[in-house]
Amino acid sequence: MDFYHFRIQFGPDFPSTVSKSRYRVRMTVDRSLYAMTFVTLPEWPCPTCGKGHLKSSKGSILNADTGPSKAAREQDPSWEPEDSEARFAGLLTCDFANCGEIVAVLGDVYVFEYHDYDEDGQLTQGYGDRFRPRSLSPAPLPIRPPEETPALVTGALREAAGLLWQSAEGAANQIRQAVEHLMDEQGVTKAVAPAFKSLHSRIEEFKLTDPTNAEILLAIKWLGNSGSHAGGLTRTDVFDAFDFIEHALVNLYDTTTAELIAKARAINTQKGPVKPPSFS
Repeated sequence: MDFYHFRIQFGPDFPSTVSKSRYRVRMTVDRSLYAMTFVTLPEWPCPTCGKGHLKSSKGSILNADTGPSKAAREQDPSWEPEDSEARFAGLLTCDFANCGEIVAVLGDVYVFEYHDYDEDGQLTQGYGDRFRPRSLSPAPLPIRPPEETPALVTGALREAAGLLWQSAEGAANQIRQAVEHLMDEQGVTKAVAPAFKSLHSRIEEFKLTDPTNAEILLAIKWLGNSGSHAGGLTRTDVFDAFDFIEHALVNLYDTTTAELIAKARAINTQKGPVKPPSFS
């Protein structure tokens, strides 16, 4: 999502409230890692170290037909391979030497028919498996929040990552909860029981000091609201919510740009490389 498309989404006034150089618009969730089914399980990023990738090894993934599927294969004369129902479960290991995290994965297996050509150019038929993950624990986080992101915000996002494989609605609600925590961290007032103050009202208050990030967070709130209704969201909607909140978190907590600017100014002042201080 580039700046132009961000403007289309949030309206023509968006550029008047934000500097392109300060707010970076990017689309960071790798959708290919979070598809519904896979012929081969992908190497998801490690949820613990964030440096390695999760890999299976020989014998680490078990795959077996369900009891009813076995019975149908043996008793139903009209049975076809595509009618098979199977489950899989296994352990994935982070390949980063200093981590070695273990992630449990489980889900369903579906059989699909495919066609190919042999070396003589003759059409051939075959069957393959497609894996549909239902749970990963601990779950890979689709985004990379800045290191300074508050723990409660990151925790809610990790809950959302786990729910992503089971319920788009549940995942969106957790991202919405992350926004609530973010409002707390940003000092936005909240109601004291038994009074009530909606997230929408809190974001509107936040908008007085940070209109651009408030606009992004408001979009997450609406997606989270839709998550309160069964079938109200798709997985793509959840990816959008993850993209939105990462963008806001980068704007609020990432210090990379400030550090680079400070270093550039020091070099410009020195008119050359800045030597580290010597301790003698």
